[in-house]
Amino acid sequence: MSNAHEPKSELGPGPSLWTTLRVFFGFPSPRSFLVALPILIAVRLWLGDFSWWDLAVVPLILALEPFVEWLIHVYILHFKPRRVLGRVLDLQVAQFHRAHHRDPWKLDVVFIPRRAGYVGLVLLMAGWYSVMPTLPLFTTAVLGSILMAFAYEWIHYLTHTAYRPRTRLYRHLWRLHRLHHFKNEHYWQGVTTHLADRVLGTLPDHTKVPTSPTCRTLGVE
Repeated sequence: MSNAHEPKSELGPGPSLWTTLRVFFGFPSPRSFLVALPILIAVRLWLGDFSWWDLAVVPLILALEPFVEWLIHVYILHFKPRRVLGRVLDLQVAQFHRAHHRDPWKLDVVFIPRRAGYVGLVLLMAGWYSVMPTLPLFTTAVLGSILMAFAYEWIHYLTHTAYRPRTRLYRHLWRLHRLHHFKNEHYWQGVTTHLADRVLGTLPDHTKVPTSPTCRTLGVE
């Protein structure tokens, strides 16, 4: 992306990976993962009864994740206020996301909001509980999903710092996410992966996409 889209980084220009990691764990959301993940790992080890089905959960989560990210981004994070039964419905998580688009380098609005995180966790656990046949497999699925959410938080955060890509994969994710913020908010909806964008038609050649005037506002003034 052009220099015009370089961040007025809260970490300063060209921070090291160590600096970005240290600042990352200064925010509440990443710290909550540091608490939740060891607990889930301990519970899973305590439950035992490991089988090949536990391994099968991994590709299932990896296959679902791109589409979960896409659906949440398009229909929840980009939700516009609307009048329902005479009252304006404006989701808090969508308000946070609009603030994030208005100031993409403000780090405290990069992360999953606390209320949305709690609601998401409840829905996640209810979803896995309804389809997993045993408690150990349910715990494996929840653990895998929380690990993916943690990866999402880290990658999303990193793309909103002045840390420069060092690997081909991160360079790809970094470039597409910045296109979403500065080229056109209707495309490149993934963060950890862009499989759903490819399947659902939101991964165009950026040279053929017009620059959107509502990248920063998401159409809500």
